[in-house]
Formats: sequence, structure tokens, C-alpha cells
Amino acid sequence: MERRTQFSATLRVAAFDLVAVALSVWIGFRLRFGFVREIPVFYLANQNRYILTTFLILLGMELLCGGGGYLPAFSAADGARVLLAVAGTAGMLLLLDRYLQLGIPLEVLIIQALLLAAFLLAIRFSIRLLQQADAWRAGAFRRAGKECALIYGAGEAGRYLCRRILTRPEENLRVVGFIDDDPALLGARIQRVRVLGGVQHLPQILRETHASQLILAIEQFPRTRLSSLLETCREQGCQVKRFGSVEELRDNRLDTARINDIRLEDLLRRDSVTLSDDLPRRFVQGRCVMVTGGAGSIGSELCRQLLAMGARLLVVFDIHENGLYALDNELREHYGPERYRLCIGSVRDKDRLLEVMREYAPEILFHAAAHKHVPMMEWNPREAVKNNVFGTLRTADAAIKCGVRRFILISTDKAVNPANVMGATKRIAELCIQMLDREGQTRFAAVRFGNVLGSCGSVVPLFKSQIERGGPVTVTHPDMRRYFMTIPEAVQLVLEAGAMARGGEIFVLDMGEPVKIFDLACDMIRLSGLAPGRDIPIVFSGLRPGEKLFEELRLAEEDTIKTANNQIYVNKPVPFDTKTLRCNIGALYQALDEPDNDTLFEAIRALVPTFTRDENRLISQSARVRGAAE
Repeated sequence: MERRTQFSATLRVAAFDLVAVALSVWIGFRLRFGFVREIPVFYLANQNRYILTTFLILLGMELLCGGGGYLPAFSAADGARVLLAVAGTAGMLLLLDRYLQLGIPLEVLIIQALLLAAFLLAIRFSIRLLQQADAWRAGAFRRAGKECALIYGAGEAGRYLCRRILTRPEENLRVVGFIDDDPALLGARIQRVRVLGGVQHLPQILRETHASQLILAIEQFPRTRLSSLLETCREQGCQVKRFGSVEELRDNRLDTARINDIRLEDLLRRDSVTLSDDLPRRFVQGRCVMVTGGAGSIGSELCRQLLAMGARLLVVFDIHENGLYALDNELREHYGPERYRLCIGSVRDKDRLLEVMREYAPEILFHAAAHKHVPMMEWNPREAVKNNVFGTLRTADAAIKCGVRRFILISTDKAVNPANVMGATKRIAELCIQMLDREGQTRFAAVRFGNVLGSCGSVVPLFKSQIERGGPVTVTHPDMRRYFMTIPEAVQLVLEAGAMARGGEIFVLDMGEPVKIFDLACDMIRLSGLAPGRDIPIVFSGLRPGEKLFEELRLAEEDTIKTANNQIYVNKPVPFDTKTLRCNIGALYQALDEPDNDTLFEAIRALVPTFTRDENRLISQSARVRGAAE
């Protein structure tokens, strides 16, 4: 786009120059021969050839001297280069006339050169003055106490936003220009506001207009460019905001759109994933749906979307009463008490699970309850096994006994070639539901995704608190990468998978390229209006127990195929022997009673041969903790 804009600007300059050359030649001949006398036919015959020759030489001289370029940013130094280009053109014409006999009077050449220089400078400085007028207008707004804003995007949304601001005098905001990458719009006026240039001209435009806000009014602004845009604006003291959500702009709901701050999810460095809710809506509408771990970040969003899609009754099951209390306060504002039930209980308690399922008879169950914090589970491996493995098994057994039609397990990319206990237990949970899918009427499936932005325990709240304290921001390793998705994206995938599941599948979202944690930290610092490294230092703390530099989304032996939705893949089950699996699960249960963890880890490896654990790193971490305590 930048190359296209530069090419368009060059064509615009060339068009101005052609008009200036033709006009200067025409006036030059008439001044030489007088406006009342007829110009000799000989000279008239050579006039067009002379115009074309002059124009081509001038273009070459401008390329050589640099007299063209982006007109609104034209400076005095550029003016000197224009004069040099005109002088060079005149010199070349003299040589050509001497050796090729162009037949141009010397007086015409001198007059034409002087006029051409005047015309070229007048055109360029006029456009420059128009640009400066916008800056003067911005200064007047600032003196009147108005914040000056640039709108990025001169399309329908940008025009609507400009009109709305202009027609609301009470707004403490004034639009001083548009930024748009369409070269055809350069210099155009929209709602009396000029299009000042493309994104490559933004630093110059910000310096001249002193705009305090840049408002994005584009449906899909490339996330890969947003970070550099934030940095450019931060250097000029300008905030970046967004007009409306992608959904509002796409659906043309401009009347409800607002000017919002840039959110962290806008910086995922991949375009957002939006799945159709038609299939999930038909799947859950009019049915009783149960969510375990419903008070968590993923579970609570599942509850919101399930009720919005028309679930007849939502059963929320969680051990944390405070989380359920907060969710109840939120849901009661939108739904009557007949639409949902809040049940306190543990997924380890099979009697409580059976009691709840028999009372409400759910048809669909989403199992989101789990211990998920990697370092915590490294220190408490037995609790991870009890909750993530046997809690899943007891919930699944209760679902089979109570006639649940479909069971969806929330899994993680850490289950692939796990380097930690949490990931290994989630992989065992996947194997358990694939085993049970073969045995009963309940259809089981799993959904595997990466880190969720904003969820409890993610790096985002940690980085945010560190930035608020003034730093430093701690990143484990400069090369650490993770797949990231937003909570709504994760829940959309879960609902879509639940609707598509036929039994035994593991669904995976196409999550694009993994994000460097270091880049994420830098983006969060920029979102706070600060400079990474200068205002907020970043330090590398080293990998924690159980952490990997890179996560994977599928095992090497898993066959991956696309579904009808090209943003969702299905990993087909890896073949396994049910009898051997049940025997190994029994050994894992018995290992919980052993006094040492070695037996437990051996039982885990029997179920997940790819499980690796860095004991040295764990011992080193333990020694540091003991040393700090002493």
C-alpha cells in the first residue's frame, strides 16, 4: 500500500509539472513575439515537441535532484532542489538546441525557465500552505480548549464519525484531518475536513497538527501494523483509539458505536476470529446445559453466551462460592431466576455430581473445571491428578449415568508433548473421554486451545500490575512464544465444537502464528503510553518449572483435517488399547497413595510417554525459595 501511495504521489507531481511546462512554454512564446503578433509557423510546429522534451528532461532532473515528492510536506530545501532541477533542464535544452537544432529562440528558453521555476514553486508551496492552514486551524481548536483528532479511514465509518463530531458542539473534540492509504483521496475534502496523507506520512502530519488523538475507523485494521502505529503516535504524544468494534463496523451499526481505547486483544498480531453462531444456537436452544467450572474466566463466558443463545436452563457447577456469587449478580440483571441454577460442588465428589445431574437432567455438558496454573501444579502434582484426571472421569461417569447427550472437555495446547504435570493431566483427561466415547451413548469430544488473554493467571494481569508499579516487567525468555486467543474466541470455538462433535474428536482453532511474550510485554507498555526499555525496563527471569519455550497444537501422530469451518481443525484420535489404558489409569489412582512422587510420575509417563519433566530446574527453583526464606 505504501509503494502504491508513493507511486500515486509521483504521478500527481508529474501531472502538475506537465501543466506547468505547457503553460510556461505557451506564455514564453507569446511574451517573446508579443501577444498581438502571430507566432511564426516554424516555431509553432516545434512547440509541442519542445513541451514534451522539456517535460521529460525535467522529470529526469527531479529524480536526480529530488525536487518531487510528497507535496503537503514540501519544504524550503525541496524548493532549492526544484530550482536546481529547472536550471539543469535549461542547460540540457541549450545543449540540445545547439546540437539538434530544436529551433527555440534563446529568449523563449530563458523566459520559459523563469516561469517554470515560478509555477513549480507556486504549486508546491500552495499545497504546503493548505496543509499549514489545517495546522493553524488545529492550533485554534487547542486554544479554544478542544482536543484535536485525526481520523484514520475516510470510508463510511470515518465519514460518519466526522459528521457526528462536527454536529455535536458539546463534544470536546475537533477533527483536523483524515489519514487514508487510498492515494486517490489525497487532498480531498470530506465534511470540510482534508485527507492529509497515508500512514507513511503520519509522523509529519502529527508534528504539524499536534493532534492528541488518532481514531481508527476501519473495520479490519491489520494487527501486525497496530504495534508500530502505537509507537509512532507515542513518540508524538498522541493517543490511539478505535471507533466501534469490528462487529459494529461490519454490520453497519454506526449509531451505537463509541470511541474506545485500544484493547490488548487488538494487538494479537493476527486478525480476530469470528464464527457464525447459527450452528451453536441450534445446538443449545431450548435445552438444559451444564457448565462445570462455570465461575472461571472461560466458564463464565460460556454461561453468558449459552443464555444469550437461548438455552432453556443453565446449570452452573463450581466449588468457588465467591465466583458463583459474582456471576449471579451479573446474570440476574439480564435473565430471570428460572433461566439458571447455581450449584456449589466439586468435580471430585461423584455423589454431588449425580445429585445435580439427576435433578436437572442436562442434555449438554461443558467441562471447564480444572487446575490450570503450571508452576502451582508442579509443586502439587497429586492435586493436579485428582482434579484434572479423576475429576474429569467422575464428571464423565455421572454424565453417562444421567443420560447427557454430549460432553465437551476444555483442554489446552500444553497437553501436547507435555513438559509439566498440568499438561500431562489434561492429556490423560483427553484419553479418558476418548475411551468413554467408545462405551456409552454419550458423545465425548475435547477442545484444545492456547493461552487466553485476560484469563485468571495469564501473563496479562501480571504485566499490567508490573507496569502500574513502574516496572520492571519480567519475561521468562526472549524467545518464548505462545498461541493466544481472546476469551470470546475460545468460547466460540467451544460452542462450535460442541455442535459439530460426533464423538472422540479433539478440535483445534487455527490460531495463526504464535506471539512472542517479549513482544506482548512491549505492546502492553506502549498501550500505557510508555516506552519499553526506557520508561519501563524489561528483565528476563528464566524458565519456570514445567515451562517450554514453544507450545504445540497437535501430536505428531495425530491426523489433522479441516472441518466445514476453515478456522477449525479436527485432530483424529491416536489409536490406543482400552484395556491397557484402564489398567494404567488404575495404577495412577493407586500411585496417589504412595508417599513419594516418583511413583506418581512413572504412572503418568505410562499414560503419556511424551511427558518430560526438568527436575533440575524444579530443584533449583526450590533452592532459591528456601534461600530467600532463610
